[in-house]
Amino acid sequence: MLRRAFKAPALVAALILTLALAACGSSGTNVGGGNDAPETGAGTRQATAFDPRDEPLGCFRGKGVEATKDDRYRERINIMPATSGAYVTFAATLQDALSRQLRNESDAVGAEAIGPALFTVGDLDDSVAGKVEDCLDARGVRY
Repeated sequence: MLRRAFKAPALVAALILTLALAACGSSGTNVGGGNDAPETGAGTRQATAFDPRDEPLGCFRGKGVEATKDDRYRERINIMPATSGAYVTFAATLQDALSRQLRNESDAVGAEAIGPALFTVGDLDDSVAGKVEDCLDARGVRY
């Protein structure tokens, strides 16, 4: 019985020592010491940021609609020509888009809620507006 009492603490101490030595050789994360910018993109362990504008922008270009990401707003796509006043603003959810539309907020004045997107038509002709609506309908409420 006395031998068993000495074995358990010795095993626990050996296990702790093994774990401590294994952790010393770890490379850790690739973010750095806090002053380096994190590595992003393919082949890195850190995920790149999600941008809800990427998928619809690709669809617009595929349908021949000229559009660009708005540099001033992270959640907006401007439909060209800029003088048309047409743009798409993305909300977090369908419910958020609908509530902005109902409250007539500044980014949703006259906008149409299509999924989590608010589409302000401006002076676009119907054929271009239809293509934009098709892309937003295809995107749906996945996000």
